[in-house]
Amino acid sequence: MLVALLACAPTLARTPNDAVAEAQVREVIRRFDAAIVARDGATLRSLFLPQPSVWASVLGEADYARLKERRPEAKRVRPDTYERFAAMVETAKLPQRERFSDIDIRTDGAMASVSFDYVYEEDGVAQNRGIESWQLVKLDDGWKIMSMLYSVHRP
Repeated sequence: MLVALLACAPTLARTPNDAVAEAQVREVIRRFDAAIVARDGATLRSLFLPQPSVWASVLGEADYARLKERRPEAKRVRPDTYERFAAMVETAKLPQRERFSDIDIRTDGAMASVSFDYVYEEDGVAQNRGIESWQLVKLDDGWKIMSMLYSVHRP
């Protein structure tokens, strides 16, 4: 009886990635990193779906607790925009870099979900780290980041 039930159960296997789409999404990640290093705000902006898109950071427990001690009204989730990030990168006085590891991409060729661990560096020194998640959509002119969410943990 158990064998019969298992045979009738829907398959819950993960849909395999579209290999071409996965390679294209990895190229978006590479271009994102290269644009930060080059202080190229225009390229960063070009990787995002024009407004409205969602960009937000979430403070880790320890960082949030320290901030709340100084500013009780502080919020844990901080909405922001890719435009402000691009402007910060363009005007940075010291070299910037975001390092990615443990990259996981799920895509069917039309949309993609990307998650990874990151470390954001300034002049080679880690400023924050955490996990980051992007949602991307495929447009006629390529992949665009539609939303970004990342946690922030200070060293």
